[in-house]
Amino acid sequence: MIKNFVNAKTLEGEPLSFAVERGRFVSIGDRQPGQDAIDLQGGTVLPGFIDAHCHIMPTGLDELRLHLGDCMSPEETLGAIRDRLPTIEPGQWLMAVHYDQNRFESGDHIHRDQLDEISASVPIVLRHVNGHASVVNSAALQHAKVDESVSDPKGGTFVRDQGGRLTGVLLERAHEYVSDRAPAPSQEQMVEAILRAARSMSKFGITCASDMMTGYCNLEKELTAYRLAAEAGAPIRFRLYAMWSNVFGPRPLERDRLKELIDAMDPERCKVAGAKIFADGAIASATAAIHCEFAKGGNGQLIYSPDRLQGMVSTADAEGWALSVHSIGDRATDHVLDAFAKTTDPSRHRIEHAMILSDDQIGRLADLQCHTAMQPEFLMRLGHAYRRQLPSDVAARLKRLASALQAGVRLSLNSDRPVVPGNPWDGIASASQRPAGFAPEENIPERESIRLYTEGGADANDDRGVMGEIDVGCLADFQVYNELPRAADPKLPDSVYLGGDSVR
Repeated sequence: MIKNFVNAKTLEGEPLSFAVERGRFVSIGDRQPGQDAIDLQGGTVLPGFIDAHCHIMPTGLDELRLHLGDCMSPEETLGAIRDRLPTIEPGQWLMAVHYDQNRFESGDHIHRDQLDEISASVPIVLRHVNGHASVVNSAALQHAKVDESVSDPKGGTFVRDQGGRLTGVLLERAHEYVSDRAPAPSQEQMVEAILRAARSMSKFGITCASDMMTGYCNLEKELTAYRLAAEAGAPIRFRLYAMWSNVFGPRPLERDRLKELIDAMDPERCKVAGAKIFADGAIASATAAIHCEFAKGGNGQLIYSPDRLQGMVSTADAEGWALSVHSIGDRATDHVLDAFAKTTDPSRHRIEHAMILSDDQIGRLADLQCHTAMQPEFLMRLGHAYRRQLPSDVAARLKRLASALQAGVRLSLNSDRPVVPGNPWDGIASASQRPAGFAPEENIPERESIRLYTEGGADANDDRGVMGEIDVGCLADFQVYNELPRAADPKLPDSVYLGGDSVR
């Protein structure tokens, strides 16, 4: 049955009507024979936002964990942990999120001894807001079978004090090693977490989201959970990027089983779009691989050697996989671009974040035409950490959106939630009116920011012409605002449609 939508307008204020059949736009401006028209009452219609870089299941799981984002001192942080402890069931870990030592006056991390004073038996993990580090107590180290003799893993650090004793601060692979030993969610909990996150994203007008770390718990269970969540009526579409190690590593998911799981999905609602690699860390934890130095010394760390990274990229590319590579620091980005340049078609691949870029690197991105996914909301939420960790001139020029667009770089804007709350209008505001302290010459027009959250997101996921536009043949995913939305005065959409069906 054809649905006619009438009495709407575009962002530019022009009259808009359209028809939808079988979930897609079949005409724009012409009424088609079908059911009675749906009156949008003069509302402004935008394509649904596409969050092409986020972490969907972790977003849902984090809603059940202790949130430390409002803690401005070690004392507040420790007090919140102490208050939470009595609620932890036997056998479970106290998991806290959005820990950020950059908010403390000293900028120093909490020590594991301080956590041990709260509990010597319940494992405690304070996950850093950037997801690349944590602070844990001795019980967590013991459960992970980590003692003072442990060696640093490749691409990670067990931080020690001047006497050589473990402080409980874990960076990159060391953080993953301990966190991975926490009790994993069940299949049912995974599905519920995905649905919970999908509902929270839909209220922002998001109709499609890309999970950029699928398989961090268990690839088979997670792929099944996303399919089940889609079949249960999740109000957003899913694009999944599987962890490289789960597909190509020493213990990969068996190929026939992976194909079976992928084939069981409805690709319009849920599909595996590529594989994910981490090239470096993050700025807030001083683990991004940069050419300059962080405030307290060091220039971060590469997760893999350049040769190893090249081999990983080549392996996936040879099997036809699109690659998404996390690269925040400019030193890491040099190696990622070198690796992409040697693939059969660099335009098939994505680089995530690219927060520090030189003019030469912007030129290379434009020449290679690989997609670049940036998260402008970081400037709004994490600017204090960047200014603390980086030289002022480097911090000011983070996320060079205007320069990249002028050079012809393919871009999308997205959130990386749960690192940030993830309202696209906050990202649009940060892209079009950068916060104080960040170079205003890198601002881009508001409507261009909106395009990069819609059409740009589709491009990132290789869904060009499939979604992200109000055009014939595209999936009818759109949002309606009774009041004209603006970045300076963000509002939630009054209604959201997925495939022409109301989901909010």
